[in-house]
Amino acid sequence: MRNLQNHFDSADKLLMFLGTIAGGTITLFAIEHLSPEQAALVSAILMAILSFAASELSAPRWWWLCNGAIAGMIIGLGSVLSETLADNGQPLDFPVRCIIIGLQMLAGFVAGFFWGRKTPKANIPPLRTFLSRLSAVTAGLYAIVVTIDFIWEGLEEARTLSSRLSATTTILITALIMPGIVGYLIAESRKQA
Repeated sequence: MRNLQNHFDSADKLLMFLGTIAGGTITLFAIEHLSPEQAALVSAILMAILSFAASELSAPRWWWLCNGAIAGMIIGLGSVLSETLADNGQPLDFPVRCIIIGLQMLAGFVAGFFWGRKTPKANIPPLRTFLSRLSAVTAGLYAIVVTIDFIWEGLEEARTLSSRLSATTTILITALIMPGIVGYLIAESRKQA
C-alpha cells in the first residue's frame, strides 16, 4: 500500500474512491439520527473496530472503505452535534461534552495502538500517510454535506451548517488524532522492546 498509485489501474482507483464515498455516506446516515451521546458511543466503537480491521486488511479497496466509514462517522457525529445545537439553541451540557470527547479520545488511542502494532506490514501505510488520506476523505465528505444542505435549504442554512460543522469536526478530529498518536507511539515502542 505504500506504493498504492504504482500497483493499481484506473478501475481499481475508481473502486477505491467509490468505496470511500459509499462507506462514509452509509455511516453518516446511520448515526445522524441518534442523540449526541449515542452517536458518540456508536462512532467510537465502530472507529476502533474499523481501525483494527483496516490494520489487518491486505486489499486496498477494503482499507479505503474503512477510512471512508471513519470519515463518515466524524462528519456524522459533527452533524448530530450541530443539529442538537441548532435545535436547542444552547450548548450541550458539560458532562455530555466530556463524554463525547472522552469517547473520541478512547477510540483514537485504540486506533493508534492498532496502527502502531502493524507498522512494518507492507499493506499498512505509515501514520503520516494514513492521517493525510483520512483528512482528505473527511474534507471531501464535509464539502458534500454542505453542498447538499445548500441545495435543500439555501445559502444561509448551508453557511450556518458549515460554520458549526467546521468547529465540531475540528474538535472531534483533534480529540481523535492526539490520543491516536500516543497509542501509535506506545505500540511502536512496545514492539521494538
